[in-house]
Amino acid sequence: MSFSRLESVQHEIRRHYRALRAMRTRKALERSALWAEIGGEVTRVLEGVERGDRAPAPAPGPRARKVRAVAWNIQRGARLDALRGAVATPPFADADLFLLSEVDVGLGRSGNRNVARELAEALGMSYAFGVSYLALTDDLGDDAAGVENTLALSGAAVISRYPIGRVENVDLPELRNKFHSSEKRLGKKRALLAEIALPDGPLVVAACHLDSNASPAQRARQLGGVLDSVDRSGATRALVGGDFNTSTYDLSSTFALARDLAHKLFVTGFRATIAQYLTPEKHYERPVFDLLRARDFAVEGFNDRALGTYFYDLTDPYVLAQSQKHVGRPLTRLLARLLRPWNGCVPARLDWFAGRNLTPVAATVERPPTAADGRPLSDHAAVVVDVAVQDAAPETNAIERGQPDRRPASTTGST
Repeated sequence: MSFSRLESVQHEIRRHYRALRAMRTRKALERSALWAEIGGEVTRVLEGVERGDRAPAPAPGPRARKVRAVAWNIQRGARLDALRGAVATPPFADADLFLLSEVDVGLGRSGNRNVARELAEALGMSYAFGVSYLALTDDLGDDAAGVENTLALSGAAVISRYPIGRVENVDLPELRNKFHSSEKRLGKKRALLAEIALPDGPLVVAACHLDSNASPAQRARQLGGVLDSVDRSGATRALVGGDFNTSTYDLSSTFALARDLAHKLFVTGFRATIAQYLTPEKHYERPVFDLLRARDFAVEGFNDRALGTYFYDLTDPYVLAQSQKHVGRPLTRLLARLLRPWNGCVPARLDWFAGRNLTPVAATVERPPTAADGRPLSDHAAVVVDVAVQDAAPETNAIERGQPDRRPASTTGST
């Protein structure tokens, strides 16, 4: 499949990767002669959007009474061939919109492939990819083969059966310097906003991935940045989806996590803590859900609340390594013993849809298919929602409605 218009995020930073990895701190980098040479180009890339627009399709038929959206953390798209096959089968093949997080473009751990573009090609849809990070190292041995990165970009993507209009790579509050993380990166969390031209008018969608190494209040701050961008768009209808990382844990610091664990063990109780993994809005993640309600976004009806989208599985080597990293080996061994009644694996609700001025018709969770190596395509399940499309005149923009134009004069990363 070819795209009628293709814009890319190509760059020539690759020859500097070794020098960038050698920098001990971001401050040292920003004071260096290297940054004076390439800093402008790095900033351009980190704010960038790649998009490919397919030729306009014939007008949709009666099936356009609803639109199916999928939000999915695809774990970098590392098993891309199997992922391409999965999206070609129901319920993914029936989807009109994909809001994807953890999307790689030019990273050795995913074969240096353009995950967003290849999935759009497989689906016969348009796409936009927004950069969040320039990855300099890989996390916990993701690239065991040691394949050198090419473009080394990761971020979010929107793939759409309907035409994609304005796109914004949304700047979110920076909570942690990723240059010093186990996966050394330049950049920060961003969200990708896109205006979708539905048959009955525009719909604004935003694909987001809130920080896991944060407190619930900090996640709410990041989500506030996403909702602010939705408001600036001036559109009436909006759908936000992605990995909200509503883990119920405060990972903003070692002290915060220790305090959080003590409260769970001695106040909430272990079994109640496990139960709240599926209902994070009841206590620990209230800031996120209070913000959604205050901004007139609903989650009920947009999500199948009976099913988890992620499993705390201490039998999984990656999860085990992450637990040991964050809470230490002794506490991880204690958790493994406490989780024996659940066979070491409990469900949690990290991934969500939230809608404004939309009517949800049905919602479900799709467990990730298994690849040829016997492992799931992703560590997250996909969340799926069908929303009603009304027989209404196309919505005009804010100026035509006689309302103030809330869009900024210029938008970083817009196309």
